Amino acid sequence: MVCGYRYDFLLLLIAMVSSLSNADSPEINAISASPKESIGPAWVGYSLLGVEYIIGPIVASQYWWNHALQVNPFTNIEDESKGEPYFEDKIWHFWNGENITDFHYWVLKRYFGKDSEWGAMGLTFLTATGVELMDASDGGGRWGFSLYDEAANISGILFWYLKHKYPQIPVDVRVGIRRWDKVGLLIDRSWDISGVNAPNRGSTHMDNYSILKAEIIIRPYNYLYIGLGVSLKTDSLGYGTTENLYGISVGFDVLRWYANKYPGKLTPFANTCGRYLSESIAYTYWLDD
Repeated sequence: MVCGYRYDFLLLLIAMVSSLSNADSPEINAISASPKESIGPAWVGYSLLGVEYIIGPIVASQYWWNHALQVNPFTNIEDESKGEPYFEDKIWHFWNGENITDFHYWVLKRYFGKDSEWGAMGLTFLTATGVELMDASDGGGRWGFSLYDEAANISGILFWYLKHKYPQIPVDVRVGIRRWDKVGLLIDRSWDISGVNAPNRGSTHMDNYSILKAEIIIRPYNYLYIGLGVSLKTDSLGYGTTENLYGISVGFDVLRWYANKYPGKLTPFANTCGRYLSESIAYTYWLDD
């Protein structure tokens, strides 16, 4: 998916805001459940979905889909070796599949009174596949339909379903920052889709991925965790490359621990952060960095 990190962070912001009203974990349900759950107003739900399915594509068409709908997307399958072959990108797609489904489930339940797992999963599949099809229909030949990206999207959706049915599963997929000294660059480039760091040094797209990271963690005991971190390596000048970088992480989810030890209105927000964001007291040993 083109410009994935911008789209991801927009959805992340929506997920964080939604978490202020959404509490899907058993411990939070026990804290915040009430005999009569407030539903609606429906216009808010329609507005949120309208931003995703109407405003979002309109804005995207002005920036990176300005040549869309010019090629049959089903005949434009991307060569993964020339697209985004690095593992971190696939984890971001997986992460999107999970957290967007969480968002859709919350919208359907909170604003329409529909406890619809399959409805939420269907909406996410529509969003993720729609993005891939728009990429593949680009007349400029910049992107194609990525089968690997689509597989990661669907895997994330299915993982959400598994976690929804069995919330005690001690596995999470999260994203965060690896190179904190470069966060300013990430912000400055937020709408630059064609910039190049330096001659022959690759696009800002790879450099931004090297600033970010994704991780797959297992919680063997309460808030302690271990996991695998993934990012992109940098070259001798500090620019991101397309070469995978792997790390081993250990940490303690202090925010999630505090939220559950001292429950309050922000507890759902803190738990959502702990589920989707790498915001812990942690250390990652990066291999061959």
